[in-house]
Amino acid sequence: MSAKELKAIADVSITLGYSGDELKQFVNDERMRMDKEKELERQRKEKEDEIERKEKEKEAEIQHQEKAAEKQREMEESEKCRKFELEKFKLNQKQNRKKLRQNRKKQS
Repeated sequence: MSAKELKAIADVSITLGYSGDELKQFVNDERMRMDKEKELERQRKEKEDEIERKEKEKEAEIQHQEKAAEKQREMEESEKCRKFELEKFKLNQKQNRKKLRQNRKKQS
């Protein structure tokens, strides 16, 4: 507590009619009350910061999961395309062999 705050508390207590031990007790009580308020404010701030940190972690985890899911979808799509191209290649090979056989038969 700053000297200005103590002076203000002392002035208020004198205005209220406190003197001697009562004044000391009033100043002490006010100091304790203000310290308790500061501590409660600090705790509230810590809780808010913790909640905010957890929300950020949760959001980061969600983004990570979304990216992983997107990557999985892309891999599955790529695999489908690869299988399609492979089937198309096999079909073309089969047709080419068939044509080749027909040409051989014609030539013989």
